[in-house]
Amino acid sequence: MNGAIYVRHVSVKDATQVSALSAELGYPTSVKDTITYIQAIDKSICDVAYVAVNGETVLGWIHVLYTIRLESGPFCEIGGLVVSRNAHGKGIGRLLVEKAKKWSAERNIEKLRVRSNVIRDGAHAFYLKTGFVEYKQQKVFEYTIETAVEERVEKAMEKNPELGMGS
Repeated sequence: MNGAIYVRHVSVKDATQVSALSAELGYPTSVKDTITYIQAIDKSICDVAYVAVNGETVLGWIHVLYTIRLESGPFCEIGGLVVSRNAHGKGIGRLLVEKAKKWSAERNIEKLRVRSNVIRDGAHAFYLKTGFVEYKQQKVFEYTIETAVEERVEKAMEKNPELGMGS
């Protein structure tokens, strides 16, 4: 790596590299779907995504979202964070988390949460080192409703127009 590493908003031009990093994280997705997701996040007032870059190379990405729960109030959550295996240990994850903390603080949100798979011991150590405290453990259940990705995003935006008001 030559030059400075900086953090900026994700762009559709990053889709190929973001998609590859998502696969590294264990979530393979097509470039086309990644573009759809980036566009939806870009239109949302409740989401933001950043990339850490060195020149034109995306070294990592983070997705942060604002949410509210009836029982516990508002908080921000890291929806995903990945740093390229080739760039581990260079402070990139910390840079991305600091950007997430700043984004949350700008919205006057006091809590930033992250969920991490029980098998990701390295990620757990990273989050603890970054100032997070283990709050609870849980199981995640999922039900799949069969529709195309673009349809799901469009329907979500139609049902919740406030999600599409820009960031």
